[in-house]
Amino acid sequence: MGCYSCMKYLFIFLNIIYLILGISAIIVIIWTLLDPSIPLHFTQEPDDFTIAASIYFIVAIMLILLSILGIYSVCKESKCALVLSFSLLLIIIVVQVASGVWIWVNKDTLDEFTHASVKRSVQVNYDTNPNIKQILDTIQSKMHCCGADNPMDWSRNKDINLGIISKPTEYNIPQSCCRENIAVSQCEAHTKSIKISEIPNYDYIYDKGCYILIREKVINSLTIIFAVFGSVVGIKLLGLFIGLILAFSMNSSNRYKS
Repeated sequence: MGCYSCMKYLFIFLNIIYLILGISAIIVIIWTLLDPSIPLHFTQEPDDFTIAASIYFIVAIMLILLSILGIYSVCKESKCALVLSFSLLLIIIVVQVASGVWIWVNKDTLDEFTHASVKRSVQVNYDTNPNIKQILDTIQSKMHCCGADNPMDWSRNKDINLGIISKPTEYNIPQSCCRENIAVSQCEAHTKSIKISEIPNYDYIYDKGCYILIREKVINSLTIIFAVFGSVVGIKLLGLFIGLILAFSMNSSNRYKS
């Protein structure tokens, strides 16, 4: 019975960890959805990103629920609650492993999509989509970059390509590309009516494109995510194993008590 009690306490401890992970995941997901400067927004279409975040939000809620069920099951010796907790944990592990494998297999495609997404946001969507405008302005000002590959990407925006504006030989650069501590008047002077044949003044405008910086940040984020992902899956597999042992031991323990 001593070994059984140790298993119970370890299982409770693991479920407390699951509870903390679930709450933390919800906070991170909400932060990711609300903060437009997070580069992960460019790895998928906006609707797909929202759907993926929603799925993981549900998974996080399931993690919180199974942790509560797991603690309740061993405290009350409820095999039904333990089996339900075990089943939810198994579903979560399958979802996370499947998504991790998909990301790893498609990492090159995600890189290409990210580049195309940033490029398209600069050249097409900036003037037509307020959300994209906010995201790009935030990224350019916070990451100290301009355009997708370089500031001259702004010379090939949708209006110029279609010949809509009155001066197709000139283009504007968003003021979010201006370097820090630049006066507003100087920023306006070096971002308005730039001739397409001219190179922007990099003393006032950030010279680096945002794609490379976003790519580096996404890669670093994915490295951290996969490291945490592996550790979390390992902890969950341990909980799965202990839950299985407890499920088989619970009846014999109850019979011993009776």
